[in-house]
Amino acid sequence: MFIFVFGVVAAAFFIIHPGGRAILLPPLRDCRSGRGLTRILLVVFGICLAGNLCVLLTISSADVRSDGDEIGFYLASSALWLALTVAAFEFVGISVRDDVASRRNPAAAATICGLMVGVAFCLGGSHTGNGPGPEVVLACAGISTAVLFVSWTVFSSFSGIVDRVSVERDLGAGIRSAGFLGSGGAILGASVAGDWTSLESTLRDFARFCWPILLLAVAAVAVERAIANRRLNQRIANYLSLTYAGIAFSVSLIYAVRAWSRA
Repeated sequence: MFIFVFGVVAAAFFIIHPGGRAILLPPLRDCRSGRGLTRILLVVFGICLAGNLCVLLTISSADVRSDGDEIGFYLASSALWLALTVAAFEFVGISVRDDVASRRNPAAAATICGLMVGVAFCLGGSHTGNGPGPEVVLACAGISTAVLFVSWTVFSSFSGIVDRVSVERDLGAGIRSAGFLGSGGAILGASVAGDWTSLESTLRDFARFCWPILLLAVAAVAVERAIANRRLNQRIANYLSLTYAGIAFSVSLIYAVRAWSRA
């Protein structure tokens, strides 16, 4: 419930309050150096790890949350998983090295931020509940992260979002990409949450709860095509994109909390 309340309040703050919008848009838009964008990525990386630490301390397996060494191991593993997924994202269109560090592309930085948030949700769901050991956490993280990558690939294929982010450097497209990845990660993370009984049961529950990712992908493609057919002022487009991303994330978070409570 705390995660739900925090997520909704944070989304509302970034959408409604001018100060909230100023936190995100000007730093990404005005960064002139790769190091400035990299610092933003490192902050988001730290927030993602802090969120997973909260999960490990509160709703992970009983033998994990009572053992500091186990918490340290899973937290280090989460950091490695996040880093590997960011590196692997280069193969589906956006490179943190080329697009962010070298070309100083704020749209790519926004997309990578969304990726880290989405993967952090996948990891958080994998850490919840009781299970026999690290292998089941790895299995759940692998399933949810793989489906997130597949969903992004489908979304990109039908919308052309990668070119808008990496070639056109459209910050609005980067924000919408971040919304898709963060929202998708929330849905998929909730779909693997809960106690482990068997691989078959996990896959069955995953299929039962992850279906909204299809609706999210259809909606995201529709929004991209609608925006592509209109010429909007860049500032207005950025704020509309932030509003869309916030609404998508909030709805996905509500569903994720309800799915987790039924798991």
